[in-house]
Amino acid sequence: MSSRVNAKDIASGAVLLVLAAVGLFINLEYPLGTASRMGPGYMPLIAFVTLGVLGVGVLVSGFRGAPGQLENWAWRELVLIISAFAIFGALLEDIGMATAIIALVVISGLADRTQTLKGLAGLAIVLLIICWLVFAWGLQIRVPFFPPLLNNL
Repeated sequence: MSSRVNAKDIASGAVLLVLAAVGLFINLEYPLGTASRMGPGYMPLIAFVTLGVLGVGVLVSGFRGAPGQLENWAWRELVLIISAFAIFGALLEDIGMATAIIALVVISGLADRTQTLKGLAGLAIVLLIICWLVFAWGLQIRVPFFPPLLNNL
């Protein structure tokens, strides 16, 4: 008798829901503010709620979609991507947004064995431009964009 559920989607949805729940729990200590005057917890709240809704959608699709078995997890890739985000967050204020973005792209790029140096460089440049436009110029977030050594020249 074959299973009528997609175990991959169910596991993925469960992981997304757990990450959303942990993120929402951690975010409880930050003030939310309002839409016009956002506090430090506002955008993470939106991101974690969106992640939770996505998790529910993936979980439900696991019960309605084509059957599929759970295969081996890509542990190397999972560790690299999570590490890239953690390192980005840890280094952002100390080495600047630009350097932290480059570190994020390089480390997470190692998770894709088909990625080329040219592709990583292009992605890093595009992300640097977008992040500068959105965060440094548009929202005027007070995080250094360049490393402190370059800011003092």
